[in-house]
Amino acid sequence: MLDLVLSVTSVKPLFWGVVVVAIVVIASVAVFAYFSYGSGTLRIQLTDPPVDWGGATQVYLNFSAIEVHRADAGNESGWFTAVDIGGWINLTQTLDVNETIGDQNLQAGKYNLIRLEILEAKITVGGINFTATVPNGTLQIAITEGGVQVNAGQMSTLLIELNVKIQGSETSGFHLVPDVRAAPV
Repeated sequence: MLDLVLSVTSVKPLFWGVVVVAIVVIASVAVFAYFSYGSGTLRIQLTDPPVDWGGATQVYLNFSAIEVHRADAGNESGWFTAVDIGGWINLTQTLDVNETIGDQNLQAGKYNLIRLEILEAKITVGGINFTATVPNGTLQIAITEGGVQVNAGQMSTLLIELNVKIQGSETSGFHLVPDVRAAPV
């Protein structure tokens, strides 16, 4: 009988050891899944560094929805919407200011490209509004620093720096030549 009591008491520490190991493994898997497959928020901001726009006093851009590309996905399959709807933005209001244009919940991970389409552009010269063309209106930009990391349960920020040069005249027509960079903040 004494042997039976000794063997039962020696099983208890082994049992609790197995339970503790099981809890640690389950918790580790849950944490890994949360940070790998959970979602975080990506904030998209836009700024326009001071630039000489010639005679123009205002620059307005109408852009489409903004998409980001997941770094570990295929070329066409890895695009996700970062800003649901586009709209007009007055670049005069973004001079040296970071203006938030949208927030979106995305799956945690690294995003390496951003794309948007400039649908229309207007500029004000001498108090008169003119439509300006934008060559190759679809902009696809590599995000510097290897991309922006979106972590589960956290907010990450991506800053688009849109430097616009204005070419042309009233008689020949105006053209906007965008120089765009995107970087995590």
